[in-house]
Amino acid sequence: MATNPIYVETEEEIPEVVERLRRYRGDDTMLVLPMRSRIGQSRFNFQLLRNYAARMGKRVTVVCDDPAVQKMASESGFPVYGAVGPLGEGIASEPEEAPPPRRWWQRRMVAPVTHVGVAAPTKLLTKSATEIKPGRFLLYTAAALVLLVGLGAAAILVPSASVTLIAQAQPFSERDVEIQAQPGKAPIRVRASVISQSDSQGFKTTGVKQVQLAPATGTVTYSNAFSPPSCPGPNCGSPGLVMRVGQRLQNSNGLLFAQTTNIAPYGGVLVPWKQTAQANVQAVLPGSTGNVGSNTITTIIDSVYDPTKVTVTNPQATGGGSDPSSTPQMTVTDFDAARAQMEQQFHQAIAQKLQAATQNGEKLSEAIVFDAPQFNTDHQPGDTAPSFTGTMTVVGEGDYYFDSDVTKAFQAYLSQRVPNDQELLTESGTQVTYRLLSANKGGNLTFVGSATAFIAQKLDESKIRAQIVGRPVTSAKIYLQTLGVKSVVIKESPMTLPLMPVLSKRIAIHYVVESGAVPTTTTPTATPSPGPSPTPKP
Repeated sequence: MATNPIYVETEEEIPEVVERLRRYRGDDTMLVLPMRSRIGQSRFNFQLLRNYAARMGKRVTVVCDDPAVQKMASESGFPVYGAVGPLGEGIASEPEEAPPPRRWWQRRMVAPVTHVGVAAPTKLLTKSATEIKPGRFLLYTAAALVLLVGLGAAAILVPSASVTLIAQAQPFSERDVEIQAQPGKAPIRVRASVISQSDSQGFKTTGVKQVQLAPATGTVTYSNAFSPPSCPGPNCGSPGLVMRVGQRLQNSNGLLFAQTTNIAPYGGVLVPWKQTAQANVQAVLPGSTGNVGSNTITTIIDSVYDPTKVTVTNPQATGGGSDPSSTPQMTVTDFDAARAQMEQQFHQAIAQKLQAATQNGEKLSEAIVFDAPQFNTDHQPGDTAPSFTGTMTVVGEGDYYFDSDVTKAFQAYLSQRVPNDQELLTESGTQVTYRLLSANKGGNLTFVGSATAFIAQKLDESKIRAQIVGRPVTSAKIYLQTLGVKSVVIKESPMTLPLMPVLSKRIAIHYVVESGAVPTTTTPTATPSPGPSPTPKP
Protein backbone atom coordinates (compact mmCIF):
# COMPACT_ATOMS: atom_id res chain seq x y z
CA MET A 1 0.00 0.00 0.00
CA ALA A 2 1.29 3.47 -0.86
CA THR A 3 2.57 5.55 2.06
CA ASN A 4 2.41 8.86 0.19
CA PRO A 5 -1.11 9.33 -1.22
CA ILE A 6 -1.94 11.87 -3.94
CA TYR A 7 -4.49 14.36 -2.64
CA VAL A 8 -6.61 15.67 -5.49
CA GLU A 9 -8.04 19.16 -5.41
CA THR A 10 -11.72 19.75 -6.07
CA GLU A 11 -11.16 21.66 -9.32
CA GLU A 12 -8.44 19.40 -10.76
CA GLU A 13 -9.18 17.73 -14.11
CA ILE A 14 -8.01 14.40 -15.55
CA PRO A 15 -4.92 15.80 -17.40
CA GLU A 16 -3.58 17.33 -14.20
CA VAL A 17 -4.12 14.14 -12.19
CA VAL A 18 -2.50 12.04 -14.93
CA GLU A 19 0.55 14.31 -14.91
CA ARG A 20 0.85 14.01 -11.10
CA LEU A 21 0.46 10.24 -11.44
CA ARG A 22 3.22 10.13 -14.09
CA ARG A 23 5.62 12.02 -11.81
CA TYR A 24 4.85 9.75 -8.89
CA ARG A 25 7.68 7.32 -8.18
CA GLY A 26 6.39 3.89 -7.39
CA ASP A 27 3.94 1.36 -8.74
CA ASP A 28 1.24 1.62 -5.99
CA THR A 29 -0.44 4.86 -5.10
CA MET A 30 -3.67 6.28 -3.65
CA LEU A 31 -5.82 9.01 -5.14
CA VAL A 32 -7.69 10.79 -2.36
CA LEU A 33 -10.73 12.54 -3.87
CA PRO A 34 -12.57 15.24 -1.91
CA MET A 35 -16.31 15.59 -1.87
CA ARG A 36 -17.70 17.18 -5.07
CA SER A 37 -14.46 16.48 -6.94
CA ARG A 38 -14.78 17.06 -10.69
CA ILE A 39 -13.13 13.73 -11.39
CA GLY A 40 -15.71 11.91 -9.29
CA GLN A 41 -18.64 13.39 -11.26
CA SER A 42 -18.27 11.11 -14.35
CA ARG A 43 -17.74 7.40 -14.82
CA PHE A 44 -15.87 8.25 -18.04
CA ASN A 45 -13.18 10.04 -15.98
CA PHE A 46 -12.50 6.84 -14.07
CA GLN A 47 -12.27 4.90 -17.34
CA LEU A 48 -9.72 7.38 -18.68
CA LEU A 49 -7.82 7.22 -15.41
CA ARG A 50 -7.79 3.42 -15.61
CA ASN A 51 -6.40 3.46 -19.19
CA TYR A 52 -3.64 5.95 -18.33
CA ALA A 53 -2.68 4.01 -15.19
CA ALA A 54 -2.47 0.76 -17.16
CA ARG A 55 -0.17 2.36 -19.74
CA MET A 56 2.13 3.69 -17.02
CA GLY A 57 2.08 0.41 -15.07
CA LYS A 58 0.57 2.04 -11.95
CA ARG A 59 -1.76 0.31 -9.49
CA VAL A 60 -4.15 2.98 -8.25
CA THR A 61 -6.48 2.85 -5.23
CA VAL A 62 -9.33 5.41 -4.97
CA VAL A 63 -10.14 6.90 -1.57
CA CYS A 64 -13.37 8.89 -1.19
CA ASP A 65 -16.11 9.05 1.40
CA ASP A 66 -18.85 9.64 -1.20
CA PRO A 67 -20.76 6.35 -1.85
CA ALA A 68 -21.63 7.42 -5.42
CA VAL A 69 -17.97 8.06 -6.23
CA GLN A 70 -16.99 4.77 -4.62
CA LYS A 71 -19.52 2.93 -6.77
CA MET A 72 -18.29 4.50 -10.06
CA ALA A 73 -14.63 3.82 -9.15
CA SER A 74 -15.36 0.23 -8.17
CA GLU A 75 -17.29 -0.40 -11.41
CA SER A 76 -14.26 0.92 -13.33
CA GLY A 77 -11.98 -1.67 -11.67
CA PHE A 78 -10.34 0.38 -8.88
CA PRO A 79 -9.94 -0.80 -5.26
CA VAL A 80 -12.00 1.64 -3.13
CA TYR A 81 -11.66 2.84 0.46
CA GLY A 82 -13.43 5.48 2.47
CA ALA A 83 -10.45 7.05 4.27
CA VAL A 84 -6.67 6.89 4.74
CA GLY A 85 -5.30 5.44 7.98
CA PRO A 86 -2.39 6.88 10.00
CA LEU A 87 0.04 4.42 8.37
CA GLY A 88 -1.15 5.08 4.83
CA GLU A 89 -3.51 2.11 4.79
CA GLY A 90 -7.03 2.27 3.36
CA ILE A 91 -10.00 2.25 5.74
CA ALA A 92 -13.30 0.99 4.41
CA SER A 93 -16.41 3.17 4.86
CA GLU A 94 -18.93 2.16 7.51
CA PRO A 95 -22.26 1.11 6.01
CA GLU A 96 -25.19 3.44 6.76
CA GLU A 97 -27.45 2.18 9.49
CA ALA A 98 -30.97 1.48 8.38
CA PRO A 99 -33.57 3.56 10.25
CA PRO A 100 -35.46 1.56 12.92
CA PRO A 101 -38.91 0.40 11.86
CA ARG A 102 -41.78 2.53 13.10
CA ARG A 103 -44.52 0.74 14.96
CA TRP A 104 -48.19 1.53 14.48
CA TRP A 105 -48.44 3.04 17.91
CA GLN A 106 -45.56 5.39 17.16
CA ARG A 107 -47.38 7.00 14.26
CA ARG A 108 -48.81 10.38 14.91
CA MET A 109 -50.42 13.09 12.99
CA VAL A 110 -48.17 15.84 11.86
CA ALA A 111 -49.56 19.16 12.76
CA PRO A 112 -49.94 21.51 9.83
CA VAL A 113 -47.43 24.27 9.72
CA THR A 114 -48.76 27.72 9.79
CA HIS A 115 -46.53 30.33 8.22
CA VAL A 116 -46.09 33.49 10.18
CA GLY A 117 -47.90 36.39 8.64
CA VAL A 118 -50.27 34.28 6.53
CA ALA A 119 -53.78 33.90 7.75
CA ALA A 120 -55.52 30.54 7.42
CA PRO A 121 -58.55 30.44 5.15
CA THR A 122 -61.78 31.14 6.98
CA LYS A 123 -64.05 29.23 4.53
CA LEU A 124 -63.88 26.32 2.10
CA LEU A 125 -63.32 26.77 -1.59
CA THR A 126 -66.37 26.62 -3.83
CA LYS A 127 -67.22 23.48 -5.76
CA SER A 128 -66.51 25.05 -9.11
CA ALA A 129 -62.99 25.93 -8.06
CA THR A 130 -62.10 22.40 -7.02
CA GLU A 131 -64.08 20.41 -9.55
CA ILE A 132 -61.95 18.29 -11.91
CA LYS A 133 -63.17 17.95 -15.50
CA PRO A 134 -62.13 14.47 -16.84
CA GLY A 135 -62.14 15.30 -20.61
CA ARG A 136 -59.90 18.32 -20.36
CA PHE A 137 -57.56 16.53 -17.98
CA LEU A 138 -57.07 13.63 -20.39
CA LEU A 139 -56.41 16.04 -23.25
CA TYR A 140 -53.79 17.92 -21.30
CA THR A 141 -52.18 14.68 -20.20
CA ALA A 142 -52.02 13.30 -23.76
CA ALA A 143 -50.56 16.54 -25.07
CA ALA A 144 -47.91 16.50 -22.38
CA LEU A 145 -47.02 12.90 -23.19
CA VAL A 146 -46.76 13.64 -26.91
CA LEU A 147 -44.56 16.63 -26.16
CA LEU A 148 -42.31 14.58 -23.90
CA VAL A 149 -42.07 11.76 -26.44
CA GLY A 150 -41.29 14.26 -29.21
CA LEU A 151 -38.65 15.96 -27.13
CA GLY A 152 -37.11 12.61 -26.22
CA ALA A 153 -37.14 11.38 -29.82
CA ALA A 154 -35.64 14.65 -31.01
CA ALA A 155 -32.94 14.45 -28.34
CA ILE A 156 -32.09 10.90 -29.42
CA LEU A 157 -32.60 10.89 -33.18
CA VAL A 158 -31.91 14.44 -34.38
CA PRO A 159 -28.41 15.28 -33.00
CA SER A 160 -25.47 14.00 -35.01
CA ALA A 161 -21.73 14.48 -34.79
CA SER A 162 -18.93 14.31 -37.33
CA VAL A 163 -15.57 13.32 -35.84
CA THR A 164 -12.52 13.93 -38.04
CA LEU A 165 -9.29 12.31 -36.89
CA ILE A 166 -6.20 13.53 -38.73
CA ALA A 167 -3.05 11.43 -38.49
CA GLN A 168 0.41 11.85 -40.02
CA ALA A 169 1.56 8.83 -42.00
CA GLN A 170 5.08 7.59 -41.48
CA PRO A 171 7.26 5.92 -44.15
CA PHE A 172 7.95 2.25 -43.57
CA SER A 173 10.40 0.25 -45.68
CA GLU A 174 12.39 -2.98 -45.87
CA ARG A 175 15.64 -2.90 -47.84
CA ASP A 176 18.04 -5.50 -49.27
CA VAL A 177 15.40 -8.21 -49.07
CA GLU A 178 16.13 -11.50 -50.85
CA ILE A 179 13.21 -13.55 -52.16
CA GLN A 180 13.65 -17.04 -53.62
CA ALA A 181 11.61 -18.44 -56.51
CA GLN A 182 11.50 -21.80 -58.25
CA PRO A 183 9.09 -23.68 -60.52
CA GLY A 184 5.96 -25.05 -58.87
CA LYS A 185 6.27 -23.01 -55.66
CA ALA A 186 4.37 -19.89 -54.60
CA PRO A 187 4.30 -16.96 -54.51
CA ILE A 188 6.25 -16.41 -57.77
CA ARG A 189 5.35 -18.49 -60.83
CA VAL A 190 8.51 -19.67 -62.64
CA ARG A 191 8.77 -21.68 -65.89
CA ALA A 192 12.10 -23.09 -67.13
CA SER A 193 12.78 -23.76 -70.84
CA VAL A 194 15.88 -25.55 -72.25
CA ILE A 195 17.11 -25.09 -75.86
CA SER A 196 20.04 -26.93 -77.54
CA GLN A 197 21.93 -25.46 -80.55
CA SER A 198 24.45 -27.39 -82.74
CA ASP A 199 26.25 -26.38 -85.94
CA SER A 200 29.57 -26.44 -87.84
CA GLN A 201 31.49 -23.52 -89.31
CA GLY A 202 34.69 -23.04 -91.30
CA PHE A 203 37.56 -20.74 -90.28
CA LYS A 204 40.83 -19.61 -91.90
CA THR A 205 44.15 -20.11 -90.16
CA THR A 206 46.23 -17.05 -89.37
CA GLY A 207 49.57 -18.66 -88.48
CA VAL A 208 52.49 -19.00 -90.90
CA LYS A 209 55.20 -21.69 -90.76
CA GLN A 210 58.48 -20.22 -92.12
CA VAL A 211 61.02 -22.63 -93.74
CA GLN A 212 64.59 -21.23 -93.98
CA LEU A 213 67.29 -22.11 -96.58
CA ALA A 214 69.28 -24.99 -95.04
CA PRO A 215 71.95 -27.50 -96.28
CA ALA A 216 71.36 -31.22 -96.25
CA THR A 217 73.26 -33.36 -93.73
CA GLY A 218 74.02 -37.03 -93.43
CA THR A 219 76.49 -39.71 -92.39
CA VAL A 220 79.19 -41.49 -94.45
CA THR A 221 81.26 -44.60 -93.73
CA TYR A 222 84.97 -44.73 -94.56
CA SER A 223 86.53 -48.20 -95.25
CA ASN A 224 90.30 -48.84 -94.87
CA ALA A 225 91.42 -52.05 -96.62
CA PHE A 226 95.12 -51.52 -95.90
CA SER A 227 96.93 -53.86 -93.55
CA PRO A 228 98.98 -52.40 -90.71
CA PRO A 229 102.43 -51.31 -92.03
CA SER A 230 105.41 -53.52 -91.21
CA CYS A 231 108.11 -52.23 -88.99
CA PRO A 232 110.56 -50.86 -89.56
CA GLY A 233 108.80 -48.79 -92.26
CA PRO A 234 107.47 -45.29 -93.07
CA ASN A 235 104.12 -45.67 -91.11
CA CYS A 236 105.37 -48.04 -88.45
CA GLY A 237 103.15 -47.87 -85.37
CA SER A 238 100.40 -45.77 -87.02
CA PRO A 239 96.88 -46.84 -85.90
CA GLY A 240 95.28 -46.10 -89.27
CA LEU A 241 94.46 -43.41 -91.80
CA VAL A 242 93.11 -39.95 -90.83
CA MET A 243 90.36 -38.31 -92.91
CA ARG A 244 90.70 -34.58 -92.19
CA VAL A 245 87.82 -32.28 -91.34
CA GLY A 246 86.61 -30.52 -94.48
CA GLN A 247 87.40 -33.48 -96.70
CA ARG A 248 85.36 -33.06 -99.89
CA LEU A 249 83.16 -35.91 -101.06
CA GLN A 250 81.02 -36.19 -104.18
CA ASN A 251 77.92 -38.11 -105.06
CA SER A 252 77.04 -39.69 -108.32
CA ASN A 253 75.33 -36.48 -109.54
CA GLY A 254 78.35 -34.33 -108.83
CA LEU A 255 77.00 -32.72 -105.64
CA LEU A 256 79.75 -31.86 -103.20
CA PHE A 257 79.70 -32.66 -99.49
CA ALA A 258 82.21 -31.72 -96.81
CA GLN A 259 83.16 -33.71 -93.73
CA THR A 260 82.23 -31.94 -90.50
CA THR A 261 83.43 -34.45 -87.90
CA ASN A 262 86.56 -33.34 -86.10
CA ILE A 263 87.89 -35.68 -83.44
CA ALA A 264 90.95 -34.60 -81.48
CA PRO A 265 93.84 -35.15 -81.64
CA TYR A 266 93.49 -36.33 -85.21
CA GLY A 267 91.87 -33.20 -86.66
CA GLY A 268 89.35 -35.44 -88.37
CA VAL A 269 88.31 -39.11 -88.25
CA LEU A 270 90.69 -42.03 -87.72
CA VAL A 271 90.00 -45.04 -89.96
CA PRO A 272 91.88 -48.01 -88.43
CA TRP A 273 93.65 -50.56 -90.58
CA LYS A 274 91.30 -53.18 -92.00
CA GLN A 275 88.28 -51.38 -90.36
CA THR A 276 85.67 -48.68 -90.98
CA ALA A 277 84.78 -45.36 -89.39
CA GLN A 278 81.78 -43.01 -89.62
CA ALA A 279 81.81 -39.23 -90.15
CA ASN A 280 79.15 -36.52 -90.49
CA VAL A 281 78.93 -34.62 -93.77
CA GLN A 282 77.07 -31.55 -94.99
CA ALA A 283 76.16 -30.43 -98.50
CA VAL A 284 78.38 -27.62 -99.70
CA LEU A 285 75.44 -25.85 -101.37
CA PRO A 286 72.33 -25.34 -99.15
CA GLY A 287 68.91 -26.28 -100.45
CA SER A 288 66.72 -29.24 -101.05
CA THR A 289 69.10 -30.49 -103.81
CA GLY A 290 71.42 -31.76 -101.08
CA ASN A 291 68.88 -34.39 -100.12
CA VAL A 292 70.38 -37.41 -101.96
CA GLY A 293 69.69 -41.11 -101.78
CA SER A 294 71.63 -43.74 -99.91
CA ASN A 295 74.93 -45.16 -101.25
CA THR A 296 75.30 -42.27 -103.74
CA ILE A 297 78.22 -40.45 -102.06
CA THR A 298 81.09 -42.65 -103.23
CA THR A 299 83.94 -40.39 -104.34
CA ILE A 300 86.74 -38.95 -102.18
CA ILE A 301 87.94 -35.75 -103.82
CA ASP A 302 91.74 -35.37 -104.13
CA SER A 303 92.42 -38.63 -102.30
CA VAL A 304 96.10 -39.63 -101.99
CA TYR A 305 95.12 -43.18 -101.21
CA ASP A 306 94.40 -46.03 -103.53
CA PRO A 307 90.68 -45.64 -104.33
CA THR A 308 90.32 -49.39 -104.31
CA LYS A 309 91.69 -49.61 -100.77
CA VAL A 310 90.13 -46.49 -99.21
CA THR A 311 86.44 -46.07 -100.06
CA VAL A 312 83.43 -44.09 -98.84
CA THR A 313 79.59 -44.42 -99.02
CA ASN A 314 76.47 -43.09 -97.29
CA PRO A 315 74.39 -45.95 -95.81
CA GLN A 316 71.35 -43.66 -95.49
CA ALA A 317 69.97 -40.79 -97.53
CA THR A 318 70.88 -37.27 -96.54
CA GLY A 319 68.14 -34.89 -95.44
CA GLY A 320 67.30 -31.54 -93.92
CA GLY A 321 68.10 -29.59 -96.96
CA SER A 322 65.38 -26.99 -97.55
CA ASP A 323 64.56 -24.07 -99.76
CA PRO A 324 63.11 -20.87 -98.20
CA SER A 325 59.24 -20.97 -98.00
CA SER A 326 56.15 -20.08 -95.84
CA THR A 327 53.18 -22.38 -95.12
CA PRO A 328 49.76 -21.56 -93.44
CA GLN A 329 49.56 -22.99 -89.94
CA MET A 330 46.75 -23.33 -87.35
CA THR A 331 47.54 -21.66 -84.04
CA VAL A 332 46.07 -21.79 -80.49
CA THR A 333 44.74 -18.28 -81.08
CA ASP A 334 42.79 -19.55 -84.12
CA PHE A 335 41.26 -22.29 -81.99
CA ASP A 336 40.23 -19.93 -79.16
CA ALA A 337 38.88 -17.26 -81.53
CA ALA A 338 36.73 -19.78 -83.39
CA ARG A 339 35.35 -21.16 -80.15
CA ALA A 340 34.52 -17.69 -78.78
CA GLN A 341 32.87 -16.61 -82.04
CA MET A 342 30.65 -19.68 -82.28
CA GLU A 343 29.78 -19.53 -78.58
CA GLN A 344 28.66 -15.90 -78.85
CA GLN A 345 26.58 -16.64 -81.95
CA PHE A 346 24.93 -19.62 -80.28
CA HIS A 347 24.18 -17.63 -77.12
CA GLN A 348 22.49 -14.91 -79.16
CA ALA A 349 20.50 -17.43 -81.17
CA ILE A 350 19.30 -19.24 -78.02
CA ALA A 351 18.41 -15.94 -76.33
CA GLN A 352 16.32 -14.91 -79.36
CA LYS A 353 14.49 -18.24 -79.36
CA LEU A 354 13.78 -17.97 -75.64
CA GLN A 355 12.54 -14.40 -76.03
CA ALA A 356 10.23 -15.45 -78.86
CA ALA A 357 8.77 -18.20 -76.63
CA THR A 358 7.65 -15.72 -73.93
CA GLN A 359 3.98 -16.26 -73.04
CA ASN A 360 1.40 -13.65 -72.09
CA GLY A 361 2.35 -11.81 -68.92
CA GLU A 362 5.73 -13.52 -68.53
CA LYS A 363 9.13 -11.91 -68.30
CA LEU A 364 12.35 -13.64 -69.37
CA SER A 365 15.17 -13.67 -66.87
CA GLU A 366 18.07 -11.43 -67.87
CA ALA A 367 20.53 -14.17 -66.88
CA ILE A 368 20.32 -17.21 -69.18
CA VAL A 369 22.01 -20.33 -67.79
CA PHE A 370 24.36 -21.91 -70.39
CA ASP A 371 26.20 -25.21 -70.10
CA ALA A 372 29.87 -25.41 -71.08
CA PRO A 373 30.05 -25.61 -74.92
CA GLN A 374 31.19 -28.81 -76.64
CA PHE A 375 33.72 -27.72 -79.32
CA ASN A 376 35.75 -29.89 -81.74
CA THR A 377 37.92 -29.09 -84.83
CA ASP A 378 39.23 -31.21 -87.73
CA HIS A 379 42.75 -29.75 -87.24
CA GLN A 380 44.71 -29.02 -84.09
CA PRO A 381 46.97 -26.07 -83.27
CA GLY A 382 50.39 -26.57 -84.99
CA ASP A 383 48.96 -28.29 -88.06
CA THR A 384 49.89 -26.75 -91.41
CA ALA A 385 46.55 -26.03 -93.04
CA PRO A 386 44.98 -22.97 -94.67
CA SER A 387 41.62 -23.54 -92.90
CA PHE A 388 39.82 -25.73 -90.39
CA THR A 389 36.22 -26.60 -89.45
CA GLY A 390 34.78 -26.21 -85.95
CA THR A 391 31.70 -28.03 -84.59
CA MET A 392 29.92 -26.79 -81.43
CA THR A 393 26.92 -27.77 -79.29
CA VAL A 394 25.51 -25.34 -76.69
CA VAL A 395 22.61 -25.92 -74.26
CA GLY A 396 20.90 -22.86 -72.71
CA GLU A 397 18.15 -22.53 -70.11
CA GLY A 398 15.81 -19.54 -69.90
CA ASP A 399 13.62 -18.87 -66.85
CA TYR A 400 10.30 -17.06 -67.16
CA TYR A 401 8.57 -15.32 -64.25
CA PHE A 402 5.75 -12.83 -63.70
CA ASP A 403 6.79 -9.31 -62.75
CA SER A 404 3.49 -8.80 -60.91
CA ASP A 405 4.20 -11.87 -58.75
CA VAL A 406 7.60 -10.49 -57.71
CA THR A 407 6.07 -7.10 -56.84
CA LYS A 408 3.32 -8.75 -54.77
CA ALA A 409 5.89 -10.92 -52.99
CA PHE A 410 7.84 -7.84 -51.86
CA GLN A 411 4.57 -6.10 -50.87
CA ALA A 412 3.52 -9.14 -48.83
CA TYR A 413 6.94 -9.26 -47.17
CA LEU A 414 6.54 -5.61 -46.17
CA SER A 415 2.97 -6.01 -44.88
CA GLN A 416 3.98 -8.98 -42.68
CA ARG A 417 6.44 -6.77 -40.82
CA VAL A 418 4.12 -3.87 -40.03
CA PRO A 419 3.77 -3.41 -36.22
CA ASN A 420 0.54 -4.72 -34.72
CA ASP A 421 -0.68 -1.27 -33.69
CA GLN A 422 -0.11 0.14 -37.19
CA GLU A 423 -1.80 -0.42 -40.53
CA LEU A 424 -0.40 -0.30 -44.04
CA LEU A 425 -1.88 2.43 -46.23
CA THR A 426 -2.50 0.36 -49.35
CA GLU A 427 -4.45 3.21 -50.93
CA SER A 428 -1.24 5.24 -51.06
CA GLY A 429 0.54 2.49 -52.95
CA THR A 430 3.71 0.55 -52.27
CA GLN A 431 6.89 1.31 -54.20
CA VAL A 432 8.88 -1.82 -55.03
CA THR A 433 12.31 -1.88 -56.63
CA TYR A 434 14.15 -5.11 -57.34
CA ARG A 435 16.68 -6.83 -59.57
CA LEU A 436 17.53 -10.42 -60.37
CA LEU A 437 20.44 -11.34 -58.12
CA SER A 438 21.17 -14.82 -59.50
CA ALA A 439 19.73 -17.55 -61.72
CA ASN A 440 20.71 -21.19 -61.30
CA LYS A 441 19.94 -24.28 -63.35
CA GLY A 442 16.47 -25.68 -62.80
CA GLY A 443 14.70 -22.32 -62.59
CA ASN A 444 16.04 -21.33 -59.16
CA LEU A 445 15.92 -17.52 -59.07
CA THR A 446 16.93 -15.07 -56.36
CA PHE A 447 15.57 -11.51 -56.36
CA VAL A 448 16.92 -8.71 -54.18
CA GLY A 449 15.14 -5.41 -53.66
CA SER A 450 13.31 -2.99 -51.39
CA ALA A 451 9.69 -2.13 -50.60
CA THR A 452 8.51 1.23 -49.26
CA ALA A 453 5.03 2.33 -48.17
CA PHE A 454 3.28 4.42 -45.50
CA ILE A 455 1.80 3.28 -42.22
CA ALA A 456 -0.52 4.98 -39.75
CA GLN A 457 -2.09 4.27 -36.37
CA LYS A 458 -4.67 1.47 -36.53
CA LEU A 459 -8.08 2.56 -35.19
CA ASP A 460 -11.13 0.50 -34.19
CA GLU A 461 -14.03 2.76 -35.15
CA SER A 462 -16.69 0.67 -33.38
CA LYS A 463 -14.66 0.81 -30.17
CA ILE A 464 -14.17 4.57 -30.55
CA ARG A 465 -17.93 5.13 -30.97
CA ALA A 466 -18.64 3.02 -27.89
CA GLN A 467 -16.22 5.13 -25.85
CA ILE A 468 -17.55 8.56 -26.84
CA VAL A 469 -21.28 7.96 -27.30
CA GLY A 470 -23.30 10.15 -24.91
CA ARG A 471 -20.16 11.57 -23.31
CA PRO A 472 -19.37 15.26 -22.81
CA VAL A 473 -17.68 16.73 -25.86
CA THR A 474 -14.63 17.77 -23.81
CA SER A 475 -14.19 14.27 -22.39
CA ALA A 476 -14.67 12.73 -25.81
CA LYS A 477 -11.99 14.97 -27.29
CA ILE A 478 -9.55 14.08 -24.48
CA TYR A 479 -10.11 10.41 -25.20
CA LEU A 480 -9.68 10.85 -28.95
CA GLN A 481 -6.39 12.68 -28.46
CA THR A 482 -5.01 9.57 -26.73
CA LEU A 483 -5.31 7.57 -29.98
CA GLY A 484 -2.04 8.90 -31.38
CA VAL A 485 -3.62 11.20 -33.96
CA LYS A 486 -2.34 14.59 -35.03
CA SER A 487 -5.56 16.54 -34.44
CA VAL A 488 -9.23 16.00 -33.58
CA VAL A 489 -12.17 17.98 -35.00
CA ILE A 490 -15.74 17.40 -33.70
CA LYS A 491 -18.67 19.06 -35.49
CA GLU A 492 -22.24 18.68 -34.24
CA SER A 493 -25.50 19.37 -36.02
CA PRO A 494 -28.06 20.85 -36.12
CA MET A 495 -26.53 22.75 -33.17
CA THR A 496 -23.58 22.60 -30.85
CA LEU A 497 -24.42 20.48 -27.79
CA PRO A 498 -22.40 19.75 -24.64
CA LEU A 499 -22.86 16.01 -25.11
CA MET A 500 -22.13 13.61 -27.93
CA PRO A 501 -25.13 11.88 -29.56
CA VAL A 502 -26.58 9.02 -27.52
CA LEU A 503 -26.86 6.81 -30.62
CA SER A 504 -23.57 5.48 -31.96
CA LYS A 505 -24.91 5.39 -35.51
CA ARG A 506 -25.37 9.16 -35.34
CA ILE A 507 -21.59 9.57 -34.93
CA ALA A 508 -19.64 9.62 -38.21
CA ILE A 509 -15.90 9.03 -37.94
CA HIS A 510 -13.60 10.25 -40.72
CA TYR A 511 -10.01 9.05 -40.45
CA VAL A 512 -7.72 11.19 -42.62
CA VAL A 513 -4.06 10.29 -43.01
CA GLU A 514 -1.70 12.93 -44.35
CA SER A 515 1.40 11.62 -46.11
CA GLY A 516 4.25 12.99 -48.18
CA ALA A 517 6.17 11.56 -51.12
CA VAL A 518 7.46 8.02 -51.00
CA PRO A 519 11.21 8.06 -50.23
CA THR A 520 13.31 7.24 -53.28
CA THR A 521 15.39 4.08 -53.42
CA THR A 522 18.71 3.38 -55.08
CA THR A 523 18.10 -0.14 -56.38
CA PRO A 524 19.28 -0.30 -60.03
CA THR A 525 16.32 -2.10 -61.63
CA ALA A 526 12.99 -0.81 -60.38
CA THR A 527 9.34 -1.67 -60.78
CA PRO A 528 7.47 1.21 -59.09
CA SER A 529 3.91 1.21 -57.85
CA PRO A 530 1.79 4.40 -57.92
CA GLY A 531 2.95 7.12 -55.52
CA PRO A 532 1.00 8.05 -52.37
CA SER A 533 -1.38 10.94 -51.73
CA PRO A 534 -3.40 12.16 -48.71
CA THR A 535 -5.55 9.16 -47.85
CA PRO A 536 -9.01 9.62 -46.32
CA LYS A 537 -10.37 6.58 -44.46
CA PRO A 538 -14.16 6.86 -44.21
